[in-house]
This record gives sequence, structure tokens and C-alpha cells, in this order.
Amino acid sequence: MIIDIREDLPDFLAYIQERVEEHIAGTKDSESSKPVTYIEFGFEFGQGNELWLVIDTRPNAEPDGQWTQQIGKIRELGRPHWPIWHDLPDDEVVYFIDLNGNQINVMDNPDEQICEIIGEAMKQALLTSRDNGVFRALPTAEACELAVENLEGFYGWPIYADRGKENLLQENA
Repeated sequence: MIIDIREDLPDFLAYIQERVEEHIAGTKDSESSKPVTYIEFGFEFGQGNELWLVIDTRPNAEPDGQWTQQIGKIRELGRPHWPIWHDLPDDEVVYFIDLNGNQINVMDNPDEQICEIIGEAMKQALLTSRDNGVFRALPTAEACELAVENLEGFYGWPIYADRGKENLLQENA
């Protein structure tokens, strides 16, 4: 089985756009009209293969896992073509093609290798969306952060010490 993560990027970008539009459409209630402080692109791989873009309006939002409380409350982006790990035949070999076009046999360390490949693609989608102005219509706090996190903890961006270096929604903030 070969999964080319580059083929998922258009779906990631479209999903981000749709979630932003959903948030803006819902700003009639008081919670969603608050300034956005943190935009978390979370994902689960291997069991359900889903992604969630959580638009956080908590005044002191942090990379604290609170995004997971939105699972089931917001629309997810399913990835049915990604393997369900426990359903794979014992002799199945899975390769992922990363953003650079490298084909990687992920069987030795699937959790970390696959989550790194997926996480980097999601990071690229967030940064591309930022650069293309997708978030421009959101009411945001001065230092709104972008982040990516795997539900099981195998990937996180940015690392805590690097917060604010490249993950701010407003690049020059």
C-alpha cells in the first residue's frame, strides 16, 4: 500500500477554508464572535484517520489538548484511504510518500514516521492557508497561533520553545 500525502493537501486546504467559513457563519452567537486566539489542526491516525480544525476563542488558549473536547462537535475530515492499522494483513507493507516525494517504508516505526509525514503536510496546509489569506476574515487576537497536534502525541508543531517563531497567524506580530 502506498499513500502519497501530497494528494491529501488539496483536501486539507479545502477543509481549512470550509471550517473558517463555518466559524464565520456562526459568529452570530457570543462565543464564536470572540477573538480567535489559537487555531489547532488536530489529527488521529491508524484507528479512525480523521482531522479536525479547531478554532479556539479562549483568552489564554495554549497547546493544552483542549481541542480534543471539540471532537464530535465539529465536522471532521475523514481519510478513508489511509490504512486502519489493526485491519492490515500481517504481511502488508505500507509506504508513505512525504511532501518532498520520498517514498518511506513506515513499518519499523509507523506511529512516529506516519504522524511526522501527516503532521508536516498539515503544517504546510496551515501555513499555505495563512499565506493565501484564508484566515483574514476571522476576528483574531493580536497573537493568534497556528498549531498541529496528533491526538496520541506522536507529532506536535511548533515545539513549545519555538512558539511564536513561525506559527503566528499574523506573520509580523
